Parts: sequence; C-alpha cells; structure tokens
Amino acid sequence: MNHSSTSLPARALAVVSLTALLLSGLAPGAAAAPAPSVTSTEQSPPATTPPATADPGTTPPAAGLRTPAPESPEAVPEPSTSGTVPSERPATTAPAVPDPAEPSDQAPVAPAGPGSDVPPEGTAPEGTAPAVPEAQEPTAPADARDSEVGAAAAGPFTPIGGIAAKWRALGGAGGVLGEPTSNESCTAGHCVETFVGGEIHYTPSTGAHAVLLASGNTGPRWAAGGGLRAFGYPITDEQCTPGGCSQRFSSGIDLTWSTTAGHQRVWTRGAVGGALYNLYGGYAAVGYPSSAEICGKRDNGCVQEFGGLRIMWSASSGAYGVWAPGAIGGAYSRTGAENGWLGYPTSKETCGLRSAGCKQTYQRGVISWSSATGAHISRGGMLSAWAARGAQNGVLGYPLENEVCGQPNGGCVQKYQGGSTYWSPATGGHSTNGDIGARYRNQGAHTGYLGYPLEAEVCGQRNGGCYQRFQGGVILWSPATGSQPVRGGMKTRYEAMGRQLSYLAYPLTPERCEGGTCVQPFQGGYISWNGSASRDHRHTECTTLNNGRSKYPTGGAKRVLLTIAGGYGQSSAKAVYCQRVAGTYVTDWQTDATVGASGFKRPGVPSGPTRFNYSPTGSYSVTEAFGLGNPGTALPYRTLNPRSRWGGNPYTSTYNKYFESSTWVGYDEDMWYFATRATHDYRQGAVINYNRPPDSPIVQDAGFAIFLHQNKVPTAGCIALDDWAVVDYLRKSTPGDRIIMGVASDLFR
Repeated sequence: MNHSSTSLPARALAVVSLTALLLSGLAPGAAAAPAPSVTSTEQSPPATTPPATADPGTTPPAAGLRTPAPESPEAVPEPSTSGTVPSERPATTAPAVPDPAEPSDQAPVAPAGPGSDVPPEGTAPEGTAPAVPEAQEPTAPADARDSEVGAAAAGPFTPIGGIAAKWRALGGAGGVLGEPTSNESCTAGHCVETFVGGEIHYTPSTGAHAVLLASGNTGPRWAAGGGLRAFGYPITDEQCTPGGCSQRFSSGIDLTWSTTAGHQRVWTRGAVGGALYNLYGGYAAVGYPSSAEICGKRDNGCVQEFGGLRIMWSASSGAYGVWAPGAIGGAYSRTGAENGWLGYPTSKETCGLRSAGCKQTYQRGVISWSSATGAHISRGGMLSAWAARGAQNGVLGYPLENEVCGQPNGGCVQKYQGGSTYWSPATGGHSTNGDIGARYRNQGAHTGYLGYPLEAEVCGQRNGGCYQRFQGGVILWSPATGSQPVRGGMKTRYEAMGRQLSYLAYPLTPERCEGGTCVQPFQGGYISWNGSASRDHRHTECTTLNNGRSKYPTGGAKRVLLTIAGGYGQSSAKAVYCQRVAGTYVTDWQTDATVGASGFKRPGVPSGPTRFNYSPTGSYSVTEAFGLGNPGTALPYRTLNPRSRWGGNPYTSTYNKYFESSTWVGYDEDMWYFATRATHDYRQGAVINYNRPPDSPIVQDAGFAIFLHQNKVPTAGCIALDDWAVVDYLRKSTPGDRIIMGVASDLFR
C-alpha cells in the first residue's frame, strides 16, 4: 500500500511493532505477527468474470484488491526483454498507511500472510510458471508464514514467507525488484508487498509472482491499465522469448509485449484464447498477438491476430485459426474471409494428407491444397459430390480450380485431378471420372444431350462393369466394351429389358442415326428406333451383313432374306429376314423354310431344269410380286388370271419370263393352277431374279421360275415359307431388296 506524505514514519512503525512484541511476552525467535496493516476495502476479482475484451455476453472483472499508483508515462522505461534493472531506477512512491488519527469503517484485521515456515536458505520456489490457463500451486505452505525463519531483513521492511522466497529468487535487494517499500498486506487470502521495482503478489493457490514495474515489459502496462482492479494479481511470472514477453493475471487476461506489435492482451478464458493454447500451442508456437481481440464481427463473432495466425470465433463455428500467409489462408482471404460466403472456419488446417496436401473446413465449404494443384475451394453440391467419392483420398483427388458457374440451366462445374463435379438446381451435385467421364465429355458433357449427371458411377456390375445415369441417358462401361452412351427410345427399351442384365448386355458403340431412324449395337444384339417406337433384335445371321462375314453383298438393299441350309442335299432351311436401320442390318424375324427337294447347287453352278429340284446358291434381287390379290406390297404386283404362265421351255422367247396363254405347253408353268389349287402355292409370291434381268441375262436351260411362295414343302427349286411369312415379306419389301440363299458354309466366312 502506498504511503501519503502524512503517514506515520516507517521507523516509528517498526518501534510500535517491537513494543507490541515485548508486551505480548514473546521471546526473541518466537513467531512474530506481521506488520500491522489496514484491511483494504477493495474486493478480490471474481475468477469467472471476464475483462472488457472477453467473448460477447461476459462482463468485466470487479475492482481488484489494491492498485499501485501508476507511474507517469514519462517514468515508465522502454520495454525490455533483458530482465535487468535499468541503470537509473524510476522514483517510487512509498506504500501508504492510513493515518491512525483517521477513523476507519472497518476494524483492523490481522493479515493472513503467505506463511512463515519459509524453506531453508537456498531453497528456491518453483521456477517461472508455464504460460497455460491452469493456476500455479503456492510456492510455500501457508503455515510456514508464522515463523521468522526465511524472513529477509531489508531496512525497515521485512519480506517473509513465499513473498520473501520469490524476492530472493529474483536477486533480493540487488535484483530487479530492489528494496521493499512496504511490508506485505493481506486481504481475503491475497497478499502483496511493494518494492522499488515492482510488487510481489501471493495466494495459496497460485503462489508468489512478481509484477516488474520498473524493468518488465508487461508490468508497466498492468499498472497503466488499472492494475489489480483491471487485471487482478499475477498468477505467473513474466515470461520472455527473443520476440516478446507475456504474463497472466487472475482475471484470465494475458498481458503481452512483442517487438513487432507492442502491448496487447489476450482473454485466455474466452474462446479465442482457449483456441490459442488448446489448439495452437500458445505464443511459443504461433507468436504474440499482433492485434486486440475485436468483437462485433459478422454473426457477433470475434477475431484476434497472432502474427500469421488469425483466430476467429462465432457461436455457431467455435474458435479456429487461419494461417494468413499460407495458400489456404490466401484463398480464404480472397473470398472475403469471415465476411465472405465461406463464413468462419470450423476446423484447424490439417496437413500431412495425400500427396503432402492440406485442407481446412469452413461453415460453407472446404479449401484444399497440394503442391501440384494449389489451393482451391469446394462448396455446396460440388463439395458433397467430392466428399461422396472420398474427397482428396478418392478417385477425384484435389481440385484443379474453383467452381465455374453460369452454366446451362443455372449449373456449375468444377475440375479435379481425376474427374469433374457438376451441379444444377434440378440434379444436385455429382461427379464423373475415368472412362465414363471421358465419354461424357466426348458427348458434350453437361452442354450435350446427356445433360447433368443424376448420380455418381455405380460399379460392381455384370462382368465387372459400371454405369452412370444422366438427365438425357445412361453411360455404361465394361472391360470388353469401354464406355458407351444409351439414350432416348433405345434407353427406354434397354432399361425395360433390364439393361446390362438382359441378353443385350453392354453397348458396343453409341447409337447411329440415319433418315429418321437409329440403331445401336450391343454385345447380344441391337436396339432400333424408327422415330416413334423402339425394338430389340437378337444377333442372328443378319449381323454377318454388318461385320464382313457374309460372302455375298447386299447391294445396299433395305431388306435381305437369308435362306440357309445346313448342308448339301437338304431341303429344310432357315429363313432370316433382315432389315436395314441407319445403315445396320438387324433381324426382323426368322422362321423355318423349305428349298428344292434336292437341296442347293454349289456356288456358280446353275440349278438346271426344275425337274431336277435344285435351288441355286447366290445373292439375287427381288423386283416384282404376284398372286391373287395385292397384300399391300411396294413391289410391282401382278394379279394372276387363268391365262398366267411362266416360260419353262428352253430356247424359246418366253423362257424364264411371265406371259399369258390359253394353252399349257411342255415345261411352261400354269401359275393360275398353282395359285388356285388346294395347296395354293402361288396365291402370294415374289420373283427371285435368278438367271434373269436385272441380275443377269437369261441363260437357256440354266434354270427358271425360282420364286418365293407359300405351301412350305420341298420344292422344285423355289423357297417356300408359311403363309404369314410370305405375306409379311411382301408387305415390307421394296424393289431392290435381295434374297441370299445357299448352304451356310458357302454364305459366311
């Protein structure tokens, strides 16, 4: 306590104390009571009361026990980290003792000193307290303060107990504190003694700690800022490093000084101060504060900077720091930091990730960094899509750019090392990668007919395949086929069949469209679309017309009827009706058939007269049809009548031609008879242009009247089908369609 100019002289006070000892009958060496003191009317600050710079909603600490009169600004020395006493010590004011003549509102209370059982000479208290929020244990037991053992005589004032031990540890009268200028004064478990260079404060729970008012870097700030009333008593010594110093006080405030930022304070009981110590290792790890804690930020948040670390707090995010000089901090700053769309950080920056990368999460996004990609932001649906694929540890890796919005239908896209993510209001965010992603980009990605993805790729499918659905179709991949898209009516048909689980399995190429029709090949067949409906087609011999296995050309025919026998001498055969869709032949239908009773002649060998019952081998056009009534064919159609004949007599002008006559001569055929008899062979039929124009000139006696007709029995060389098949063939045929016929080994490679 500071003495006023009217206070009782110090030596007189000492005499009074000695007289009191003698009157009490205590012999020299017995326990002596401490020097009288007047109980302070100021109260100890509550331990839980934060300072004015604490988190929102807290209140500043109450008035302290006592406040030394602050030195004038001119008397405070320049901050120093040396810990030595300046060559010229500033003048100090003697501790004040109330005038005995003055009445007091309180009865004097015997101070509860730091203890008199002081450790023996040379036994020093614990060293400098660690700069952590936990309080120190006392440096000397309280019951040790009732003995004069360890008391340090210093003129008229005698430090005792824990205060004496701390004073001696700091060099005693020759140290940074110098001579005492008062005896200790105790109130409610807190004791203080003033010295030329500062004060020592003691409590049983925190021990004794000095405030260096003359030589310290934090002590003058403590005094100038309100001392005990504003900050409470010290609970650590001033601790210094090459860059600055810090000291903690009972209010929870750290006072700091650094060569770069001067004096600052940290509210260690607040969220920012807690993060500083609990997450970032305190000043030794991040440096001293370079700004005050500033509250009232967005969402009523607070911010304080520590060198390159900026610790931010809000009620919804907690307190976390962002390294402003780093790549992640730079990217965050460019968004507007806590005032931007990312909001406050919600985690520390985490490094040591894949490829030595780092990332930090924020309220509305993540910033990730690697040396190969730099720092980029993922947020919203793009972030969800990235996270669903394993974030940086998954197939996508690190982002190569920030999202690019303003895409079709209000969408966004973002590229990653292993793929891309896409988002639209209608679809949400999904990623593409690998072969499916490459095919998607090849088809125009989100600007093409496929639109935005509806999901990520789904693997583990049949034969090790994968698929991914999009707004306008689906892309399927397998090791055997690669990635192929399916869309529109073909997609509808394909999905109705079970997609890759059906007989079609995986697509082989994208669709091909021509003349308003489309077709797409699959492993097991085709799907065609004619502008209004789609249809699936199994692989048959029609496929040989596409893949080069057919030995005979189609001549670009719209439809081809393949009539195939298993071997020579066989009259039974298979008929496969092929239609051309967008340049690809697919199967319309297939059925059984009959041919010449003697089977097929070998390629290039004439079938000969019909009486030998051979069918020719080759590819022949169909240009006309006949029968008892047109079933709706596009072929030129001849309606038969009783005079209808087909010339079969060699070396006549009517050989292998239609003509009319009232007579039937030699090998000529009476077509009316075959049309109207019970077996109705020629009720409907088509002319196969074997040994006749337009395929070839007529060769006499090489064969004639090779037709496609009804009545499916072995023939004299024609092809016979069921009635329905002949009628359907005629209805779908056009001039130029072809019939390829023969033994399988002669037709296909």
